[in-house]
Amino acid sequence: MKIRPTEVTLGATVYDIDLRRLDDRTATEIVDAWHEYAVLVFPKQHLDDKAQIAFSRLFGNLERLLTASIEAENPEVFRVANVRPDGTIDKPGESYELFHRGNQYWHTDSSYKLIPSKASVLRAHTVPPNGGETQFADMRAAYDALDHDRKARLKNKIVVHDYIYSQGLIGGLELMTEKETAALPPVEHPLIQTHPDTGRTCLFAGRHASHIVGEDLAKSRTELAALTEAACQPPRVYTHKWRDGDIAVWDNRCVLHRGQPWPQDQPRIMFRTTVAGQAEHNEWMIAGDGAGSS
Repeated sequence: MKIRPTEVTLGATVYDIDLRRLDDRTATEIVDAWHEYAVLVFPKQHLDDKAQIAFSRLFGNLERLLTASIEAENPEVFRVANVRPDGTIDKPGESYELFHRGNQYWHTDSSYKLIPSKASVLRAHTVPPNGGETQFADMRAAYDALDHDRKARLKNKIVVHDYIYSQGLIGGLELMTEKETAALPPVEHPLIQTHPDTGRTCLFAGRHASHIVGEDLAKSRTELAALTEAACQPPRVYTHKWRDGDIAVWDNRCVLHRGQPWPQDQPRIMFRTTVAGQAEHNEWMIAGDGAGSS
């Protein structure tokens, strides 16, 4: 296994490895590298659902899907695509297109849950020749870049994360049932967090961050948007140009990400698994036999 870091503050590409055949030592080295770089890319792995699920479980038990209304063959694997199973390509403004469009804004997966997710694994099945990249932003380095006074002002702020608010700004909520939306009430998380494995301090924001508790709604939303915008700047952003078969895994506790637009008449089919936050009582966790502790 060879690891080549990017030239920015996060991310590395891992070569000379087959994710279907990992011994314990290599699995440990992958998790250690993930802690260091926060984003790992494994080119041209061409995994199927079963192999992606097995690899994802190196990092912990998985989350169940947000909604059963989006087609999926496995309850652990979310199909992120502009192509329906019958081959029809979504048109701009249609419910499915709007539902997925939120991925084009800086966010961390599942921050709107009481126990946010730990990691995400994304597999490229079909990618367009132009556009459709995924960008990753380093919230460890973003915090480090703040001056002392700004860190002190942000230290004890609590932020409300609300999926119904954030997705409602875009559309597509009609694809979810009333029961599914009711299962996503607003939740509160500290804006400044300490990574449980590395001890590094990180910002925790993104598009699902609605407002700051106890502050003026409009002003706090403006502040959060400006904070995210400033955080997601060079040299803290890595852009991955996908090729069919690539796999990426990132740490949702210290990384924001977003997809880049692409010509909507061209297919883009990706498959995502999400590693649940490893808490004792996580209602979104799927019990499994392969739970990493890191």
